[in-house]
Amino acid sequence: MANLSAKNLGGRPVEFCLETALEAATSVFASKGFEAASLNDLCSAMGINRPSLYLHFGNKEALYLKAAERFSRMSAQLLEACLSDPSARAGTERLLREGVMMSTDPHGPGVCFITQSPLTSSEASAETREELERRRNTVAVMLRARFDKAVMDGDVPAGTNTESLANFYAILMQGLALQALHGGKREALLDVVAVSMTAWPASC
Repeated sequence: MANLSAKNLGGRPVEFCLETALEAATSVFASKGFEAASLNDLCSAMGINRPSLYLHFGNKEALYLKAAERFSRMSAQLLEACLSDPSARAGTERLLREGVMMSTDPHGPGVCFITQSPLTSSEASAETREELERRRNTVAVMLRARFDKAVMDGDVPAGTNTESLANFYAILMQGLALQALHGGKREALLDVVAVSMTAWPASC
């Protein structure tokens, strides 16, 4: 990854990597959310000054969208890996468990991209709000597609309401992440995952 030269507040050239800086910004947004993450927080974590941030990433909203895209790519990789399991049930349980492990990891990427409420700040445009809403719905969409396939394969009982099942586990993922954000303990959240799997449609 190419390093780019920028100027710090004293005018001395500094070197930084765009991907590393974006990773740092993603962690700030994922830990604090859009509105609570200040430009000072972002610049400090990224190791750059405001002019460099604006030059290479745009304004705060543009940086947030880039960070959200990066976070979404990581989440999509986890989803795809888990849902590729031959058993839809096993893949869903793995997804929930790995989500708990990630959200309770003090060195993890944070969870505010998953748990934060709709953006209300004037710094966020209507287009950005709509984009974040679409991203929040991605998990349910991918789960339903996997469950529909499982029904066709005979892995999930025929007649299962796959939309409701997908919404149930997608909402559960958000709830687990929210509990982790507020100090929920890993073992307690994993117990919730175990209980949730008892709701899996039983074969006749």
